Amino acid sequence: MDITLKKARADQMAAGALIVLILEDDGSSLTDRAELAPYADLICRRIDSGDFEPKPNRSLVLFLHPGGPERLILVGLGKADSCRYDTIRAAAAKGVRAARDHKVETAALLPPPPGLLTGVEALEAAAVGALLGQYDFDELKTEATEKTKRLSSLCLIHEGSKPPAGWKKAVDAANVTARAVTMARDLINRPANLVYPEVLAETARTIAKERGLKATILGMEDAEKRKMGSFLGVAQGSRRPGRIIVLEYQGGSKGKPPLALVGKAITFDSGGLSLKTPESMVTMKTDMSGGAAVLAVMEAAAVLKLPVNLVGIVPATENMPDGGAYRPGDVLTSMSGLTIEVISTDAEGRMILADALTLAQEYKPAAIIDLATLTGACVVALGEKCAGLMTTSDDLAKSLQAAAQASGERVWPLPLFDDYNELIKSDVADMKNSGGRNAGATVGGLFLKKFVSDQIPWAHVDIAGPARNDKAQPDAPVGGVGFGVQLLLKYLRNQ
Repeated sequence: MDITLKKARADQMAAGALIVLILEDDGSSLTDRAELAPYADLICRRIDSGDFEPKPNRSLVLFLHPGGPERLILVGLGKADSCRYDTIRAAAAKGVRAARDHKVETAALLPPPPGLLTGVEALEAAAVGALLGQYDFDELKTEATEKTKRLSSLCLIHEGSKPPAGWKKAVDAANVTARAVTMARDLINRPANLVYPEVLAETARTIAKERGLKATILGMEDAEKRKMGSFLGVAQGSRRPGRIIVLEYQGGSKGKPPLALVGKAITFDSGGLSLKTPESMVTMKTDMSGGAAVLAVMEAAAVLKLPVNLVGIVPATENMPDGGAYRPGDVLTSMSGLTIEVISTDAEGRMILADALTLAQEYKPAAIIDLATLTGACVVALGEKCAGLMTTSDDLAKSLQAAAQASGERVWPLPLFDDYNELIKSDVADMKNSGGRNAGATVGGLFLKKFVSDQIPWAHVDIAGPARNDKAQPDAPVGGVGFGVQLLLKYLRNQ
């Protein structure tokens, strides 16, 4: 379902619920919001009585007299000076979830208060949040009582004869963004017996056919011919054959170098022979979050007709411990010719990315960005709501940080200290695939850096923390978040 724009007065809107976002700073100035005039006195009384505090993640449902919306759902935004894109997104999502909890079928959303972000950005954030508030992964539940009751229609209302400048473009972008995030979440949340490398490859083919992209799928024999020994080392332990997926989108000038997006897609990670504990293995269907994000972004870029050239590369495989699995102590030769001593088979993400990064350079990209649930060390360093950013380009770093700020998907820079390369120095090969516990996120980045030419700007985004929610948030329930989709789309739109 898309969110639509509708001309209507708030108090005359025939809907099950009207969602209103309120700032702590509003107070008596609610009367200055013309669209809220019919309800300003009611809202102020609820705030003054203490029934409702307009703080983030707070809400209140009020039942109204017949003749307009049946319910008024108030959602807090906190203070204006600390209100960010993600604050607005989460508030709108909370409002939609409150509507769903009350079995509402149709809902309307008022635009966010004036003065937030650029206005249009705040509107887009609210639209994205409202749509993501609809999301729950319940496609595998068979009992009707277990299915989520979703809204049948959702609109953003305006009182003028036509929407203010920029509104339609913002809502269109929000619809595409939310669909892309939903696609990524569905791929991530589906279990590994339903989503494996061949399924991701077929998904890419479908995207290419429907959106006019070029798809190239490399199988195991192709990988052998290309001497992708690092990728094959991981893939050989599974009965499910690995795939390397390449999608190309031509939206920019012909001949202009593309931006390469590379996404790790371990569709299930047992740890290989360096076996994970049963507890930590349960959620490892989400180890393909980077790849899911790249596929979703490639489709969204085509739908938005972004004026850029892109190549998306997704190395996809399981990491399993059967009799053919690679072993600690093995030495593998990567596509680049560099040799790798395997210390841990559970450091498999960097192994498949090594060959994917080498492949990406064949497209002579202007820059490379990879997304990967790479290290638990990054989660320890930055927690579960922020990705680590390692890059060889100050310009790329600034652009990605700006996109993070604008999209509400946080990144934080981590170093790539050259002297830390000592941690992955091998006695028998060019490098080891693991350097132990210390500086784990940086070491993972340094490993990948060895497979990218110094002449190509490169950024590595370690999304191990924010890729999955273990606790539900208004705009993302428990499970796959689709982190990176909004970040990359905002980055691409900014270009």
